[in-house]
Amino acid sequence: MNVVADQRYPPLKGAAAMRVPKRIAVAGHAGIGHVHGYAGFIQDDSGGFVTVGAILREILKSDTRIAKAEADADSNVIRITTLDGGTATASPRRGITPAEARLIERLTGQDALFCQSLAVTAMGRMYGQGVLETPVALEAALANAVLDGFAKKAQGDFKLARESIPGNCGLIGGLSVQEEHVSLSYLASVNYTRGGLGPVEDLEGNIALGSKATVMKELDMLKCPTIVVEGKAYLPSISDGLQENTFLVRAQEGIDNVIVAQALFESAQELGYPVVLRDDLLPYVEGSVKQYTIDLAQRIIDCAERLQASELASQKTEIVAELAELISQDAGAVTCLSNRVHDVVRGAGMIPGTAAVLSMLVTRSYYEHWKTPLFEPIDAERARNIVALATRTIAQNYDAATENLERDYATLEPLRQAFLGPEIGTRQPFAPD
Repeated sequence: MNVVADQRYPPLKGAAAMRVPKRIAVAGHAGIGHVHGYAGFIQDDSGGFVTVGAILREILKSDTRIAKAEADADSNVIRITTLDGGTATASPRRGITPAEARLIERLTGQDALFCQSLAVTAMGRMYGQGVLETPVALEAALANAVLDGFAKKAQGDFKLARESIPGNCGLIGGLSVQEEHVSLSYLASVNYTRGGLGPVEDLEGNIALGSKATVMKELDMLKCPTIVVEGKAYLPSISDGLQENTFLVRAQEGIDNVIVAQALFESAQELGYPVVLRDDLLPYVEGSVKQYTIDLAQRIIDCAERLQASELASQKTEIVAELAELISQDAGAVTCLSNRVHDVVRGAGMIPGTAAVLSMLVTRSYYEHWKTPLFEPIDAERARNIVALATRTIAQNYDAATENLERDYATLEPLRQAFLGPEIGTRQPFAPD
């Protein structure tokens, strides 16, 4: 290996990795374009990717700043190149305007790691589900370029693959290191549907399917206590009662790993960060996404029938605006996960028994001002601090964490052939979507 990583975190290799008895994983993803959800939920869904990416950047001594941001309206290609040589492209379904190209090209020097925040700041706002494709495609190019740069920096120790979901082309990458006789595996996933659509997130969290399972196997994190880091969100049912932006730790009693959850909660408290712990937000409700899909479809049908019968332009405008709201916001709750996948891993994409979730909630006043939460450097720093302290606490309580895992673990094998194509191995050249 020509590039020397941070010596506090030497990469694990061969027999040395086998001698380490304790394994802990940290996983985070960027749901590219997944801004809206059910009942007023709105988020920066790149918080997990940013947090894990910041840890990987420190380990590798990498530079995720943008060396060159390019956008060609004629060829319809956005190209991002980082100072470490990471590069990625994306192409929005309905093309790039010259005005959009000029906005994108101003990003040189900015930090590509903060992919959703940067895309929103550059383009003004973001909607998924094929509504605003250029900001979504830009976010994808930023995130994929970061992981491509990590792979080039590490030269072999960083495991990288492309999503093995038809229509998706996000990258999935990670690294295992050793710290104080504990194997720590860090995994960052980009869930991106070509054209600036979606995203399909059947490979979020620590969902070990397809090419992601291949990477997780290489990192020895298929079955171990895991911290899943998620985004920064406005959730009206909780956010409206907050006085300040607050970390949220989630783990469903009897399903998830409550030892991991307690470690996260206590770590945030010890660091003096506002935090709440909830053990009732991730229940098994079989068929819930399928039913919500049916309900949403019926609302769309109702709008379509009223539109069909309308005579006045004012009526048509009002109905089409209602449809636009349903597609641009509410549909984000159903397009992100396949029905049966959600039945097992639920909204945060967790293998039962293995994990707990760390995320952030914003206040109502924050939401009313910003409209869309933005994951910022201070958020990443605090999340990293919580993760670092929590991994040590989990290691100290490793027997209890693994006992919880073994008791509640559920294999994803029944889902393997149902949703994913052939597994994709390690790194391939990245082509425009």
